[in-house]
Amino acid sequence: MGTTAPTRASVARQAGTSLLEALFSLLVLSASVATAGWLHRHLDTHADIARQRSEAVRLAQEDLEAARVFAAPPAPDVRSVRDSAALRLNTVFELTRKVDASDAASPFRSATTSVVWQARDGSTQHAMLASAITDQDPVFSGALTLIASAQAGAAGRSSAIPPGVRAIDERRSAFKPSPMATVAFVIDNASTLVVEQCTGVPADVRSEDLRAEHLTHCAGFKAMLLSGVVRFSGTNPPDALAANDTPLALALSVGLPGMVSPASPWCHAEARKTVVYRAADGVHRESVALDATPASFALTDWQDTAERYTAYRCVVAAAGDPPRWSGQSTVVPLGWEIGSAPAQRKVCRYVNDSDGSGAIDRNDEHPSVYRLVDGALLQQNFLVIRGDLPCPPSAAATIDPLAPGTPASVTTVQHQP
Repeated sequence: MGTTAPTRASVARQAGTSLLEALFSLLVLSASVATAGWLHRHLDTHADIARQRSEAVRLAQEDLEAARVFAAPPAPDVRSVRDSAALRLNTVFELTRKVDASDAASPFRSATTSVVWQARDGSTQHAMLASAITDQDPVFSGALTLIASAQAGAAGRSSAIPPGVRAIDERRSAFKPSPMATVAFVIDNASTLVVEQCTGVPADVRSEDLRAEHLTHCAGFKAMLLSGVVRFSGTNPPDALAANDTPLALALSVGLPGMVSPASPWCHAEARKTVVYRAADGVHRESVALDATPASFALTDWQDTAERYTAYRCVVAAAGDPPRWSGQSTVVPLGWEIGSAPAQRKVCRYVNDSDGSGAIDRNDEHPSVYRLVDGALLQQNFLVIRGDLPCPPSAAATIDPLAPGTPASVTTVQHQP
C-alpha cells in the first residue's frame, strides 16, 4: 500500500493557532497589564507619601522652632489642623505638640511634635520629632550659666565683655570692682576698653544695679579686663574636668615688668558656686557667692550643683596709643604654700591652642606671659593641684561658668612654681 502525500490544505490547517492557545495568551497579557498598573499605582502612592512625609517633617520642625520663640511660654498641649498645599499633597495634616511638665531641677523641658495624615491609599501616616526646650528667652539661649545681672544682647556690645558687667546704654557698660566699693569702671561696648573710672558710687548699690545716674564723677582711664576662674582638685591624679574642691583663699596679681603703667593693676577674687533655680521668668543657672543662701535672693530654694571655684577679675591699666599692656598674672596663696611637696600646691594654666599652631602663643590662649594685650581677655583659667603631681592633660568643655561658650579642647601646663 502506498503512502498518501499531505495536501496543501492540511498543511495550512496545521500551521494555525488553537482557540485554547489564544485564550491563554490573552490571559497572560491581561495579567501583565494589571501588574504594571498595580505597580504604577503603588509607586505613585509611595511617591505621594514621601512628599507628604517631607511636608509633615517640615511642619514638625517649624512647630518646634516656634516653641523656642517664646512670645508666650510653650504650652503643654497644643493641637491644630494644618492644610498645607492641600491641592498639591492631597491631604490635611493634624499636628500635636506635647511639652513635659516643668522640673525645677532641670533648665530644660522635653517637647514632642507629631503629625498625622491620611495617605491616598487610605492608610494613616505618622511623623514625630522630639527636642529639648527651655523657658529662657532665646536671647539667653547661649548663656544659661550667666549670672542674673548679665545684660546679654545689648546693641553694639562686644561678646568679649564678660558677664556681670552692667549695660548702661548702647555705648557703655559698667561694673564695681567689689560689692561694697565706691568706685566703678566704665567699659566701651565696642572696643571693650575700660575708658573711665568713676568715684562717689554708693556702696550699697550692687554692680548689677548700676545706672547712668550713679556715674557722675568720672575721669578718663585706659585699661583692659582680665578675668577667669581658679579651680581646685586634690585627687591623685587631679581631675581637670571636675575640679570642684572648695577653693582655698587666694588673690590674683598682675606683674608688668619693664612697663611704665599709669596705675597699678587691680584684681578682685571671690569664692563662688553655681546654683539652679526656677523663677517666674524661667529657669536660672547662676554663679553666686560661696556663702550665699536662697533667702539672700528672695528665693525659697535652689539646687546646688556642687560646682566650686574662685572667680577673679582684674583691671590692667594700659599705656601708649593704641593702649596696650604686657605682663604676667599669678595666683597669690593666702594661708597656704605653692611648691613641689605633697602638702604644698602647684598652679596649672588651662591653655587652648585655638589657632592650631602647636604653641600657646596668642594672648587668648593663656600664655605664661602676655604680650601687647589690646583687648579684654576672658577665660584665663587656673587649676590648683597637689604640689608633687604633674599638671593633667585634658579635653574639656568650657571651664569658666561666668563666660560659657562653645566647648574647646584644652589642656593644662605648669604655671607656678
